[in-house]
Amino acid sequence: MCKPNHTKKNLIFDIKNALRSLGRTYNFLQVVIGPVLRNDYLEKQFQKIVDDHPKKQFLNLGCGTSRGKANLKNLDCYLGSNVDVVADLHQIPLADNSLDGVTSVAVLEHIKEPTIVVKETLRILKPGAIAHFNIPFMQPYHASPDDFQRFTSSGLRHLFRNFEIIELQSMGGPASAMVWLTTEFLSISLSFGIKQLHALLFILFTSILWPFKFLDIILRCYPTSQIMTSNFSLLLRKPEKKIVNWRKY
Repeated sequence: MCKPNHTKKNLIFDIKNALRSLGRTYNFLQVVIGPVLRNDYLEKQFQKIVDDHPKKQFLNLGCGTSRGKANLKNLDCYLGSNVDVVADLHQIPLADNSLDGVTSVAVLEHIKEPTIVVKETLRILKPGAIAHFNIPFMQPYHASPDDFQRFTSSGLRHLFRNFEIIELQSMGGPASAMVWLTTEFLSISLSFGIKQLHALLFILFTSILWPFKFLDIILRCYPTSQIMTSNFSLLLRKPEKKIVNWRKY
């Protein structure tokens, strides 16, 4: 997850990294003019669990610029003022059955071996503990610092087959997917293979097309939205009874 490929130059990634230093301003810009209209319902459900249980311990896997809390620690592969634990998600330096919950937002697509990370998540959670994941489906390649895979709803059910799936929702929606794909298509078509021009056009078309994502307020309510939703959100529970040997998972 944490080893950038320095043979690839990605101007958009460099711009994003520069903007991350803005902290909450960066998060605000992502929400308002980013291509994806986020449905934060399950994320808020997880945050409510965190707030309602101040004596329990929770972890944010791949926290980025998110701020932690007294009972919600931040883990990331990069140093940062908001990061409590610097580690590779493939080898989380925590004991078995030690946490009451984890959250991970837009991280698994950047992981080389997501099955290993899911196994590690299962290992560190206590029986009955809660997990929240936000994972992309219909999104273009976006290296941060790299990008390895996407997941359908069926793929997610298989990936998390040893968890109890409490809820699986469209987090973005078809309109968000179309805004991002259209932005990328126009940027590729009009940049004539020039990477710097592509990055500038991407920013330009995102700033023009982002209002169309609000169609997802209606569209993501349809069950058929999962056919081409931008991303999924899941709320999971580690079973009380052991159903697998996680070391053989």
